Amino acid sequence: MPKSIQTCAIFLSSLLYIICSSFQVFSQESIDISYIRGSVLVHAKKIEPISDPPVDGLSISYTFNNKAGEHWRKFYNYPNYGINYTLKSFNNPDVVGNSHALTTFLQISFLRRHNVFDIGFKGAAGLAYLTETYDEILNPDNQAISTHFNIAGELEFYTRLTFHPVYIGYSYGLNHFSNGLVKSPNLGLNTLNNHITLGWEFEKRAEKVKPGEEEQSQLIKNEFWAYASTGLNSVKDYDKRFVFFAASLNYSKQINPINKIGIGIDFIKDEALNQYAINNYKYTGESDLSFRFGPNVQGEFMFGNLSLLGAYGFFFGDTTNYISRAYYKVGGKYYAKNIIGIAMIRAVPLFKAQVVEFGLGYRFPRVKN
Repeated sequence: MPKSIQTCAIFLSSLLYIICSSFQVFSQESIDISYIRGSVLVHAKKIEPISDPPVDGLSISYTFNNKAGEHWRKFYNYPNYGINYTLKSFNNPDVVGNSHALTTFLQISFLRRHNVFDIGFKGAAGLAYLTETYDEILNPDNQAISTHFNIAGELEFYTRLTFHPVYIGYSYGLNHFSNGLVKSPNLGLNTLNNHITLGWEFEKRAEKVKPGEEEQSQLIKNEFWAYASTGLNSVKDYDKRFVFFAASLNYSKQINPINKIGIGIDFIKDEALNQYAINNYKYTGESDLSFRFGPNVQGEFMFGNLSLLGAYGFFFGDTTNYISRAYYKVGGKYYAKNIIGIAMIRAVPLFKAQVVEFGLGYRFPRVKN
């Protein structure tokens, strides 16, 4: 199977499972170590010069204990979650070098009962440091990474055999590094990885407790919220950094204790779009292209005061000089009562990042069932 098809299958299967799964899992404190063997995924022609050597790595994971997050885990049937450190060598020391990543992860089983054998999904996100970056003169072959610090993300499918307190496992997945176009070039670095894992459980599985009727009924019927955000953007072959501004008005409805759906409209001011049009579409400055606005649909997964947000939308108006009319955004929200902190990546189809956003928002008085 071609690697591009494997990549699409991993992303689509993971998304389908998150939407449809009943989250039948348990959690227990554990620690494990994994050996990693993989390869660089060639998602663009300019990645080919750094794709030949295999990728080797080592990771250490710690899973939090049964009591961590017990106020929200019961709604997901007690998934595992924790922290992970990963070291990778791309066996190309002068061009790509090594990566160091610190991430948080969520591990979800496909099986209702898994005392010995288990299969499931694991997703991770965090920050990575890469030792080598693009330089026009000294390192022109590295078109993937142009900053040392990058966003790290990984999706895996895993299998596990447990003989408590010892377990062994194998997983296969996709790892991604990108700076969100804070600096270009930023094609991103993707690797397909095989993990061989040996672990130790410090406790047995948590006793499953179903949420009570009172907890199930406390849904937010109508939620109006707004936020403003900013970030840095860049255009390839142009040294200036551009400041990105956005404002968003949204409506959400809670459909169950762990999910919200909603709609919104985004207003964006991005001076980088003028320079992008000059570089790519022979644009001569006859009108200002920096302002865009358009609607989106969105979904949210809640984990106590934290949540994962995903949205897909499109921009109105003439897009002759734009990279794309369609866009999506993926990120996290933190609730401090009615104040909302937001961090997300805005991108266009085929996973081309446009900007990393950081912002603050407010949710207006809510109506409960």
